[in-house]
Amino acid sequence: MIPEIEALVYDRIHPDVVYADNLIARAKREGFESLLTDEQASYIAGLKGRYTITDLNRVETAVQVLSELLKLYGYSAPVDTRAWTFPDIPVPPEMERYLRNIRTLIRAFFILPETPDLPEDMERLTFGEANDIERILYDISHLIDNMIHTIDVGWAMGIAHIGLYGGT
Repeated sequence: MIPEIEALVYDRIHPDVVYADNLIARAKREGFESLLTDEQASYIAGLKGRYTITDLNRVETAVQVLSELLKLYGYSAPVDTRAWTFPDIPVPPEMERYLRNIRTLIRAFFILPETPDLPEDMERLTFGEANDIERILYDISHLIDNMIHTIDVGWAMGIAHIGLYGGT
């Protein structure tokens, strides 16, 4: 599996949101230094209960990787990605571009029947919708991987057939 796809997060649950809210509130009230070492590390790494620049960059990277992979196999899925840095603030036109990139991948290739729907917008994003965004990318990657292995197996079977029966 591709590292950028393995990094996708689609298992957020409500307790992640509660944990993030409580940790952020404590950090504001008592100071970041009051957090335990593992809490500080979680805070810095990006809390699963919040959708931050870390999440945006993870998705942007996965989108770019999938677009390039599709192009390698003859599919056209041009995307317009960017890197997010502090203090970037996601504004509606940027979030529309963000979702449009994922729609481009969906339209260019396939999705599974059980693949969730893409949220219509990023306003009031829920943890479930955040999961859905990254699950869509994971599912597309899974289908690409299946296609690649099918192509490779077909090629290998053809070569084996020629090797077994094509010689003198």
